[in-house]
Amino acid sequence: MCLNDVLLSGPDLVNDLVGVLMRFRKEPIAITADIEQMFFRFGVPTKHRNMLRFLWHRNNDVTQELIDYRMCVHIFGNSSSPAIATFGLRKSVEDADSDVKDFVSRNFYVDDGLISVPSINEGVSLITRTQDKLQESGLRLHKVASNNRDVLLAIKPIDRAKELEIMDLRLDALPTQRTLGMFWDLNLDVFTFKVDLQEKPFTRRGILSTLHTVYDPLGLAAPVILTGRLLFRDLVESAHGWDDPLPCKLEDAWLAWCKDVAFLSTLEVPRMYVSCGLGNSVTRELHVFTDASERSISSVAYLKTTDIVGESHAGLIFGKSKVAPKHGHTIPRLELCAAVMAAEMSTSIISNLDIPVDRVTFHTDSRVVLGYINNRSRRFFTYVTNRVSRILKVSEPSQWMYVQTDKNPADVGTRGIRSRDLQQSLWLQPPMDILRAVPKSETHDLVDTAVDVEIRPEVICAKTDTMPSVFLGSGSI
Repeated sequence: MCLNDVLLSGPDLVNDLVGVLMRFRKEPIAITADIEQMFFRFGVPTKHRNMLRFLWHRNNDVTQELIDYRMCVHIFGNSSSPAIATFGLRKSVEDADSDVKDFVSRNFYVDDGLISVPSINEGVSLITRTQDKLQESGLRLHKVASNNRDVLLAIKPIDRAKELEIMDLRLDALPTQRTLGMFWDLNLDVFTFKVDLQEKPFTRRGILSTLHTVYDPLGLAAPVILTGRLLFRDLVESAHGWDDPLPCKLEDAWLAWCKDVAFLSTLEVPRMYVSCGLGNSVTRELHVFTDASERSISSVAYLKTTDIVGESHAGLIFGKSKVAPKHGHTIPRLELCAAVMAAEMSTSIISNLDIPVDRVTFHTDSRVVLGYINNRSRRFFTYVTNRVSRILKVSEPSQWMYVQTDKNPADVGTRGIRSRDLQQSLWLQPPMDILRAVPKSETHDLVDTAVDVEIRPEVICAKTDTMPSVFLGSGSI
C-alpha cells in the first residue's frame, strides 16, 4: 500500500489540454509561460507532514548517514497535489483584472500557461500584470516565450525561457519551443514534429511503445498515425504474447511505416487557424467532415472565416481517426459512428474556442446516414436509434450535407497516408469550394428500405368487428 491508495485526489480542476491548445491558436501574438515549482509553493499542514517523511543523507552528502526528512510542501506524484495547487493558483487571482483571471483559470494546464492575443501591447500588459498579481501570493511566472520579438524584449531576460535568456533577440533566429508536448517553431510560428523512434523489439509491446512516441493531441497527423495503428491491429491478432517475436511477414510493413513516419519532422502546420486572427474575422463557420471504411472511422473539423474585405480563410482545428472493430460492424453502422463522433466533436470545439460561431455544417459522403438523420417515417432498431438520437441532440438535419468522396478530407483519415504526402493533402488543405458554398436545402430519403436490416419492418394490424345485422329476423319489407 502507498500513500496515494488512501489519499483523496480532490476534484479534477485541470483544464482540458486540447481546449487550452485550441485557444492558443486564435490570435497572432502567442505567449507561453510557466509557474516556477508550482507544487512546492503550497504548504502542507503541520499535522500532515509526517505522512511525507523520507530518508536521505545528512546535508545532502552521500558519505554521511541517512536521516529522517519530511516535506513541508506538496510534492509531484501525490494524487492530491494537482487539485490543491490548481485551486491555490486560481485563488491567487480571484480579485485580479478579468483578463488576468481568465488567463490563469482558463488557459493554464497545471503549471503551463498558453495564450494568444490580438496585439503586442495586450500581450506585454497581460504577462506583466499576471506576474505582479501572482507574485503577491509567492508565485513566480517565468520561462516566457513568444513568437513576437517585441514581447520578448519587454520581458526581463531572467523571466524568459532558457533558450531565450542570452539570445540577441534582434538578430538571432528564434528557436523551437516545446509546449504541452508539442513543438512550436517561434520563428515561423508553426507546429512541427520531432520523431525519434528508438529501436524497439519487434513484439506487441515494442510496437505499442513506438506508436505512443508520436504525440499529436490535435490530430494534425492523424492519418499517418492511423496507418501504424492499423498495422498494430493486424499484428495483435496473431496468437503471440506481448513479448514474443512477431511473424517476419509483417516486419517489412512495420519497418516501412517507421521509415515513413520520420518524414513528419518536415511537416509544418500554422499555429493560427487563419492568418488574420479570429478577432479580425467578420464571420466564422465550423465545418466538420466525417467518413468511415471497413477498417477505420474519421472526423475532421475546420474553421472557415471571412475577413473585412470579403476573403475566405480556413484552418484545421481538430482531427481524429479511430481503428474500427474487426468484426460485427457494417459500413453504414461505421459511417453512423463517424457521424456521432463529428457531432460531439463540434460541441467540444465550440465550448473550447470561447468565440461565437455563426454556422455549423456537417459533411458526409454516406447517403445512408443522411437518410437516417432526416428520417421521420420509419423506426430503426436500437443501435441506429441511439446513435441518431445522439446526433440530433446537438445538431439539426438541415445542418447535414452530402459531399463527394474525392472532396471529403475525412476520407484521408480513414485510408491513412504517407507522411511525405500529408502537407498537400485534403487533410491540411481543405476544399475551399466546399467551404465557401452556401448550404442549400437538401432532401435525403432512406436508401433501400426494403433491404436495410436496420429498419424495423412495418407491421400493419387490422381488426375486424362483426356486428349482428339489425335486419336479421325482421321478415321481408
